[in-house]
Amino acid sequence: MASHTKVALYASYQVGETLPGYVRFALRHLAETDFTVVLLTNRRELSSETRQFLADNDISLYLTENHGFDFGMWRRFLKDLANGSNQTANIGNIERLLLVNDSIVYFQNNFAEFIKRAEASTADVISLTQNDEVRPHLQSFFMYIKQEALGAFYTHLLETPEQATFYDVVRRLEIGLADTFDEAEVRMAALYNTDTQVMFAYKDLIGQGAGFIKRKLLQKRFDIKEKIHFIRRGAYGALNADYIRLIKDAGLAPDFKEEWLPQTVGGKVKNAADKLWEKPFEKIGWPVLKNAIKAKYKFLGKKLEGEEYK
Repeated sequence: MASHTKVALYASYQVGETLPGYVRFALRHLAETDFTVVLLTNRRELSSETRQFLADNDISLYLTENHGFDFGMWRRFLKDLANGSNQTANIGNIERLLLVNDSIVYFQNNFAEFIKRAEASTADVISLTQNDEVRPHLQSFFMYIKQEALGAFYTHLLETPEQATFYDVVRRLEIGLADTFDEAEVRMAALYNTDTQVMFAYKDLIGQGAGFIKRKLLQKRFDIKEKIHFIRRGAYGALNADYIRLIKDAGLAPDFKEEWLPQTVGGKVKNAADKLWEKPFEKIGWPVLKNAIKAKYKFLGKKLEGEEYK
């Protein structure tokens, strides 16, 4: 075992005995880098073909419980590593830790370039994108952590209890991590910066050649509250963009099959039905509601916060 180790942890929740094509694509190309790659996934039976794929690409497998989302998987793996019950690496020898999860579909192989740019950065922790909601913070779907920041990261991850809901994970573990890094004077940076909230900016990111997209956008897997969030912030176009066409125009990697792109949940019929209320709400419902809210706050003499009210 080398005295210094680079480890990439790819967290993925899946059902069935196989792995989706887009997951295999990311794992295979991550394994081409100089990182030791570990697939962290929920405990279940895996097909012999899936296990052979992992072996052929020298990817380690860590099966774990399905709770705590990606941060829960990373936490349990690193805790086992620290306790000596996992022999993938010596946690004290890790000099680079790359956290990845399957909420992003990588349709181009830019991993070597991401790593090269992260190494060239003067920051201690680098992500692909930053989100400014609540407070500026790096998004954890791809987080490149250098040795200088590992102590603060381990402390935050191991001392913060696992969270049961997705939004609690985001608030306590992802956004909270930015507070921990600030306190430890850890420098943070994103490789891609956007003029608007990053979830609304994937058309621009695809056009820049970033080569990745949030899986949720392809699946249009948003509840009503989330859809209203898009519309209230003038992002109806981002909610309903034809991302498949944008990706095809940008170009798929030669070894990425188009059928690996996740499809809209519920199909075209549900998507069309959603637009029956989304468009009227954008054109009429939200402007009327916004003016009513502004009038109420003015009458009460209270300050109304939020970019969407300007």
